[in-house]
Amino acid sequence: MINGYKVAALCVSEIQNENTQSMIAPLYQSLLEKNWRCLLFNTTTDLFRDTAFDRGEASIFQLMDFSVIDVVLIYTQCLKCRAIVEDILTAAQKHRKPVFLIEPTERYSGGIRISFDEADAFRYLVKHLIEQHHVTKFACIAGFKGNPASEIREMIFRDVLKEHGVPFDEKWFGYGNFYSIPTQEVMERFLADPEGLPQAIVCINDSMAITVCEILEERGIRVPEDVIVTGFDGIVQEQYNFPRLTTCRRNLNRFGSFLAKLIERANAGEEMKREYVFPYTLDVSESCGCRKISMKAVGLAVNSIYSRMNNSAQYDRSMTNMLTKLTFEQDVEKVNEILRYYIRSDTYLCVNADFFHGNQNGHTYETEPFTEEVTSLRFFYGEENTEVKEIPQRQLVPDWNYITERTDPVVIYAVHNQQMVYGYLVVFANSFDYVVQRMHQFVLTLDSCAGMFVQQESLRDSNQRLQEIQNKIIVSFADMVESRDDFTGQHVKRTSEYLRILVKYLAEMPEYAKILTPEMQDRMCKAAPLHDIGKIKISDVVLNKPGRLTEDEFEVIKTHTLSGGEIIEKTLTDIESDSYLKVAQEMALYHHEKWDGSGYPYHLSGEEIPLCARIMAVVDVFDALTSKRVYKEAFPVEKAFRILEESSGTHFDPKIVGTFLAHKEEVRQVLTKYQDRHI
Repeated sequence: MINGYKVAALCVSEIQNENTQSMIAPLYQSLLEKNWRCLLFNTTTDLFRDTAFDRGEASIFQLMDFSVIDVVLIYTQCLKCRAIVEDILTAAQKHRKPVFLIEPTERYSGGIRISFDEADAFRYLVKHLIEQHHVTKFACIAGFKGNPASEIREMIFRDVLKEHGVPFDEKWFGYGNFYSIPTQEVMERFLADPEGLPQAIVCINDSMAITVCEILEERGIRVPEDVIVTGFDGIVQEQYNFPRLTTCRRNLNRFGSFLAKLIERANAGEEMKREYVFPYTLDVSESCGCRKISMKAVGLAVNSIYSRMNNSAQYDRSMTNMLTKLTFEQDVEKVNEILRYYIRSDTYLCVNADFFHGNQNGHTYETEPFTEEVTSLRFFYGEENTEVKEIPQRQLVPDWNYITERTDPVVIYAVHNQQMVYGYLVVFANSFDYVVQRMHQFVLTLDSCAGMFVQQESLRDSNQRLQEIQNKIIVSFADMVESRDDFTGQHVKRTSEYLRILVKYLAEMPEYAKILTPEMQDRMCKAAPLHDIGKIKISDVVLNKPGRLTEDEFEVIKTHTLSGGEIIEKTLTDIESDSYLKVAQEMALYHHEKWDGSGYPYHLSGEEIPLCARIMAVVDVFDALTSKRVYKEAFPVEKAFRILEESSGTHFDPKIVGTFLAHKEEVRQVLTKYQDRHI
């Protein structure tokens, strides 16, 4: 019970189907009239195959909170997975809630069965043809051979003919298997008979009767003037057939009232029978000649069909547009804005609490599909902003008043990708027909969008982890080079941090702003550790020589720039982007070039030296000056600053070294943080 209203949970599938709606809508209205509220837990498929997708859909039934639900109704005719129905039964019985199984096709472990008695109505139909229309020559098209419903109707058909002394020739019997193509094959055999057609063709269901009418019209054979055609079931499609079929149907308005009374009795604790039966009703109409064909009705039906087709086509285009817009959109606010535009009914989208925190794949039908807390996003028609709240999942929506004060159908869908469940959708549908039919397409599109969102998030996470691994390998590679002396060398970290400081301030200068974009700055900081990677090819004898190098030894040292460029090209091509590769190579090749052209390996000067290498030169020399090496002690930081200043315009680009010296305090902090320690 919610706010004083008794609550029925109705478990259905494919509520967008008009035949399902024709059953559910009158029941829903009957419960409203008795002051009940109804929550419709709906799946977009009938669950027949019990696939991973079906399991994701079926997770919606685990949202039922039996502390507020008074009775459960399962429309088993459209929910075709026995295991799922049994799970719902078990959960309801555990909480001692009555369960009604509407039109069950098999036996279940519990529940009150609501069946339909079709025998009397079908008997009346055949008798009507004999007694009112004086038919003495019949044809009959049955369903599947061995199908219980089909065989019962066939038996009744034969019994009525026998009771009235009407002979039946077996050549006028065939199996149409309940649908069009086999029915066409049976009709071809009937039409080929030289005796001509019988007076009436009795079809075991409406679908086959509609096919028979279409075939007869194509051959110029009139219904009912030349041949009477009857059906059975009263499906929605029959409303658009002309002539309208004489058939047997359920009076679903009366059925809704009938079932609502049973629900109240069960809820009151009255002892109930295991099964209740509701009768079919014979509905004589145009296909037997008892009613005239109305051209006005034909026109209205054609207009209705055209309108539905047009609306469906427009909505399909709308959903395609939504899918296109959401496919690569990762900004949550932008996503909300797009959804607000396309949602045309008041709706709550509730996602699992960890959906935006990298755990989208942790919830399935078998493993708690919904988190205890969910993030609720409110999309009410006409509202410009999306209200976001954290709510208990068992509460379903932020405010129960929206459920108890409104009489709109409340339809609840799972949001998922295959078996992975992300949340649920609560829709206040203005009506059962058009709105619910549109929501079916919307939900499927939203599922696709959610799946792509998660896949892209996963891909980004994977790329980020891969990038982090690559960065660690690069830094470790550089550390390996730098640690070939007696120190654990923080050189790589310090030079990267010095460079980060320097490019940040250079980017504020007009002449560098367009070059040193945030992306370029990150690229340079990431590439900086590789500037001395070529030293890996220099022998320890030369690299760690404690005294002054000979000219030959210095020439060997100088080759580390060329080796570095070569190593980067060979090892990082096809792994890193071309832009990163270019920066890393330029830093490795040219960081020993000097502003006045006296550097190596190519004696470049001034702005011939790439900007990234000119910047690297400043931080590299500063760190070399302030670090202890096998051939020298570390210089005091002030002396190092002074050497840089004195080398401005000869060794270094004046603007770059000037900017570095303008931020000495930040440089000192880095030096202090990453002090070398002796092994």
